[in-house]
Amino acid sequence: MPPTNTSCAPSIQRITLSNNQNMQVVIANYGARILSIQYKNSDNIWLETTLNEDVDSHILNDNCYMGATCGRVSNRIKGAQYFHKGKSIKLDTNEGENTLHGGAGGFSQCFWTLSPVVVTSENNQSVTLTYISPDGDQGFPGNLTAQVIYTLTHDDHLIIEYKASCDKVSPINMCNHAYFTLGEPSIHAMKLTVFADKYLPVDEKNIPTGKIFAANGMHNYMQAVTLGKRIALKDIDDCYVLVKNSTQKASQLACVLTSNRNKISLSISTNQIAMQVYSGNYLPVKYSAIALEAQGLVDAVNQPGFATDWVGPNQNYRKVIDYYFQSLPLYD
Repeated sequence: MPPTNTSCAPSIQRITLSNNQNMQVVIANYGARILSIQYKNSDNIWLETTLNEDVDSHILNDNCYMGATCGRVSNRIKGAQYFHKGKSIKLDTNEGENTLHGGAGGFSQCFWTLSPVVVTSENNQSVTLTYISPDGDQGFPGNLTAQVIYTLTHDDHLIIEYKASCDKVSPINMCNHAYFTLGEPSIHAMKLTVFADKYLPVDEKNIPTGKIFAANGMHNYMQAVTLGKRIALKDIDDCYVLVKNSTQKASQLACVLTSNRNKISLSISTNQIAMQVYSGNYLPVKYSAIALEAQGLVDAVNQPGFATDWVGPNQNYRKVIDYYFQSLPLYD
């Protein structure tokens, strides 16, 4: 059960999910964020697999979105505005002239209502966080109710389910911004595979140009890439269009991250259509972790050729992300 908040001001509450196998996950109500994912590998060693702050004041002042739920719309919106039915919708600017991860005061910087843990008949543990975003919040229309459901299964899956409903039509693109280390001191030795055949080229402000290019050369992760070799040539901060089925309703394998040194693998499956890969270029320690953000296409509301997720009176929103940890005898 989360601790009781006896003060007038909100405080950070934590809740722990654990299974009888190899995992323990700490969730916080601030930003509906992951504070820790610990995993026990085949050498019986507990590894912290994510990069996060631990002290409350540091969590509250985190500007890297560590483990946070980002929304209403994650990633960037050009010019902090979009048009809907001929009307210009002005949004909060928090990265130059653009909106990043929902704007200042977005989902990642709000206190969510944290429910008690529910244990299912399969011995899975689940916790639900709820946030009501009022009409005009960061400029977005409609009273929106968002939920994040974290479920830790008995067989080492951490499943994130995003749900939302709204009384007006609003764009939505929720994602989790966990930074993964797999117990490594940096990302250099880790290997990454991303099942994507296209990516979004961007301008100097990281806004998509509107084109979709084939993921060739430096953007090809269809075979495992050692990250140290790739970042020696360029920093990574790219949105990849996943190879998906035609409906995007069923979750499919999106990427695999491995640490040979720690004999651990993370596989991410999702029904999102894209994956933002970010090599931690502006973390306090550069390249100390990698963000793998399953999400929709960047700036989709301003790009006529991009699929856009909307939520409204006749359309609810549901996305799923599945983090599956395995302990494997991996060797170079």
